[in-house]
Amino acid sequence: MSLQALFGITHPFLQAPMAGASTPELVAAVSGAGGLGGLGAASMGRDFLRQQIQAIRGLTNKPFNVNLFSPASQIPDPSPQPEDAVLALIERYHREFGIDEKPVLESPYGDPAVQLEVLIEERVPVISFHFGVESGHVEAIHSAGLKVICSATTIEEAKWLDTLGVDAIIAQGAEAGGHRGTFIGDYRDALIGTMALVPQVVDVVKVPVIAAGGIMDARGIVAAYALGAAGVQMGTAFLGCPEAGIADLWRNQLLASSPSRPRVTTAMSGKPARGLRNRYIEDMEALGDALLPYPLQYALSAPVRRKALAVGNADFHAMWSGQGVGLLEQMPAAALMATLIEESESLKSQLM
Repeated sequence: MSLQALFGITHPFLQAPMAGASTPELVAAVSGAGGLGGLGAASMGRDFLRQQIQAIRGLTNKPFNVNLFSPASQIPDPSPQPEDAVLALIERYHREFGIDEKPVLESPYGDPAVQLEVLIEERVPVISFHFGVESGHVEAIHSAGLKVICSATTIEEAKWLDTLGVDAIIAQGAEAGGHRGTFIGDYRDALIGTMALVPQVVDVVKVPVIAAGGIMDARGIVAAYALGAAGVQMGTAFLGCPEAGIADLWRNQLLASSPSRPRVTTAMSGKPARGLRNRYIEDMEALGDALLPYPLQYALSAPVRRKALAVGNADFHAMWSGQGVGLLEQMPAAALMATLIEESESLKSQLM
């Protein structure tokens, strides 16, 4: 089945549901242009999540996707405390910025069970997961007549998702920005490029495969089709849109970056994620294994990140980015979608 038929969309282009960067305006613009907009809801509580869904529906009547993080990704119990080296580094940053606030070592993310309840109540057409998905969630979503998709970073993960009954699989290549979706094994064994990952996943699963990672323009879209993908998911490409909810500091850093700057690191959140290297990442990485597990490592830096952002200092901000960043362009989301549609169709006709 095509993604168009599966999701009720016109073009098989998904806007990655980037937590902290996707907004109702961005989601609606992409869905309104015929693609599938995506809202990253991992950090949202019940009421705010419902408000965001209703805001999207106030802007478009087209299908859209809301993304959650798997419950399996939550804090281990008991929660560990920071090692002295990590605390000393954070305290140094606090002195540098004159911060009196102490980090609160609590998860910044919402309860996945409550979030899923809201999504089903609101009948969100497509529900996606990162870091894996539970069989009970797949069953609950299907029982409500909704669609469920999930990211995979290896062939093993893709096979597991296929047996679980998801409607489509996002093959997340190593080039992708943001958190790695790895949920089986060591993420370092799952840094497989999109070009290598997609065709091998296509060959072993029954459901449509969505290519993700490093896709920024028509060339990447058409290449994904050639690899057997039914469509693409693009994240970094939409960070140049004014509808994306990111700070100017982040967007300016992206526009000045090259493919060598985004690095996969656990230093920011405690889970591997690809983002622009900065002072904070390099300082934390130098401490080796002293880092806290996800998401406590992210909570640890919250006061510093807020202060640095307020004064326009990019050395401490979490600036997620894929390796295609050098192709980033600034334009409204609807204009970007129109460009992707027109140029990918033109390129396909030239190659046939």
